[in-house]
Amino acid sequence: MEGTGLPVEETILQIGRKPNNSQHGYTLLELILLAIIITVLVGVSTPLFKNTFSDLELKDASFNLSRIIGFVQEKAILEGLNFKIVLNADKSLYYISKEDPKRKGIYERLKDKTGRLFKLPRDVKIKSTVKEITFYPDGHSQKASITLTGRTGSVTLNVKGNMGYVEVKEAR
Repeated sequence: MEGTGLPVEETILQIGRKPNNSQHGYTLLELILLAIIITVLVGVSTPLFKNTFSDLELKDASFNLSRIIGFVQEKAILEGLNFKIVLNADKSLYYISKEDPKRKGIYERLKDKTGRLFKLPRDVKIKSTVKEITFYPDGHSQKASITLTGRTGSVTLNVKGNMGYVEVKEAR
């Protein structure tokens, strides 16, 4: 290359290289300032994320319960038996039980995976007008109002009793 006195290969290799005597880097003051800014951002955003997560847990729990209500109603119609959703407010859980066809009025928790205990998230509490909701083979059910309460608000599920209709109301 003209004017440098160096071959072209050496000139290409030197492009982008920093001279050995230059000292680039961040000062201690700049690093401390960056750490302070990051700490403030994390401190401000953490409560927002907690509330968002609590809100998502509440919505997810209410969605799941409303789907379970529809599912149980379908099971009652298809199997021609009475089914119940048993609500336990003290332990914040619910489960599905089915009437024994040989012993009328006797209900047993389902034996398959749908008979498991449905546990609500830790910060979600359940309150209901009834302890259990009965679903009948003709498609109707017992009326009930179930309120799920979380840190950020509450969701009320109103089981209307006819054909699995569930009204969902959110409150802040």
